[in-house]
Amino acid sequence: MKGKAMADLDPSQKRNAVRIVSALSCTKLGDVLINPKTVLTWILTQLGAAGGLVSLLVPIRESGSMLPQLFVSGWVKKVRRRKHVFVAGAMVQALAVAGMGAVALWWSPTAAGIGMLVAVAIFASARAFCSISGKDVLGRTIPKGARGQVSGAAATISGVVSTLAALGLILIKEDSGARMLAWVVLGASLLWVVGGWLYSGVDEPADENGEDGESVGILGRLALVKEDARFRRFIIARVLLLGTALASPLWVVLAGRQGGGMMTLGAFVIASGIATTTSSFLWGRISDKASHLAMALGGFLAAAVGAAGWTIGYLDPEWANQPFLWPGVFLLFNIGYAGVRLGRKTWVVDAAEGDRRTDYVSAANTIIAVMILVLGGLFAPLQSWSPLIPLAAYSSLCLLGAFVALGLRLDQNS
Repeated sequence: MKGKAMADLDPSQKRNAVRIVSALSCTKLGDVLINPKTVLTWILTQLGAAGGLVSLLVPIRESGSMLPQLFVSGWVKKVRRRKHVFVAGAMVQALAVAGMGAVALWWSPTAAGIGMLVAVAIFASARAFCSISGKDVLGRTIPKGARGQVSGAAATISGVVSTLAALGLILIKEDSGARMLAWVVLGASLLWVVGGWLYSGVDEPADENGEDGESVGILGRLALVKEDARFRRFIIARVLLLGTALASPLWVVLAGRQGGGMMTLGAFVIASGIATTTSSFLWGRISDKASHLAMALGGFLAAAVGAAGWTIGYLDPEWANQPFLWPGVFLLFNIGYAGVRLGRKTWVVDAAEGDRRTDYVSAANTIIAVMILVLGGLFAPLQSWSPLIPLAAYSSLCLLGAFVALGLRLDQNS
């Protein structure tokens, strides 16, 4: 598939691209400021919440946004303009994020931990509606060949702003860090309000009115994995490439062995922002030309960085004690993760049209949510011995997933 430059879009498509990029930039920046892998984990840890509650943040966030999709996609397909679903989901996410900040500010450690998990679950469920509807809107309003650039541009802009915001974290005093961050989270809820308002201006056609929304039920969507060989290969690749997401908290754990406070947290957020800023638009261009290649290259890079990190941690403990080593490795790893993420999002939007796309997205995300819980359950206990053990396992999965993704080429007529 040949990429299409953003400048080649017609005026209506350009306006839609600007609105979508602006809205997604807001929500993606919000995602950075409430990241369960870094910010929320750090807040609850500083508040003194139980480790068991803290460990549930990432699984609830990752699986909670995907599990419901199989069950809500039938309803989403009946909505004539899917942008309204996205806007409603954004408003609910805003309320949930405000709740996260509020419980951290005014509740006791245990109550705050429980309240945070409930808020994250609500946030993730609302995100499920945004995930399905957002891909439909992107497919309806932006032509093939430019969709990856739209997603990449939003990620790049949010990466720049989040990097600047992370610099501020380093200036926060350690004794007021948790409270200050809780205020940041509370304020971040406004980003979803603004994002939803901007998204409501997208000029989405209403001619696809979901007339066949009842034709494929829940079992029918799951059956796509059995009936569609190409979609099945995509699912297998996504499952294996989950290593790029599940390994991310391990870098924070490895750094945590050396202590550190707001400066360490700031370094990780900055690393994530730099990775997104420097690579997302390039990954978007690659995805528009060959989305399977973006997935594969991202997987290969993540596997290589994971192997290097494991080697350093296992063979050279003295070097592993360097304060900014792991944030630096985290940066490189996240460049690979960005490629996998943009590649698979572009692939699933380009691989099908109309309600078929909705079926693809809902079936894939529900299966992936289950596999997140399975893989987390298998490898999380190994972390008690050493985070290097699950790191090695996830890196191996990334390598296998990259090879599988190489076979997901979409031709121009797809």
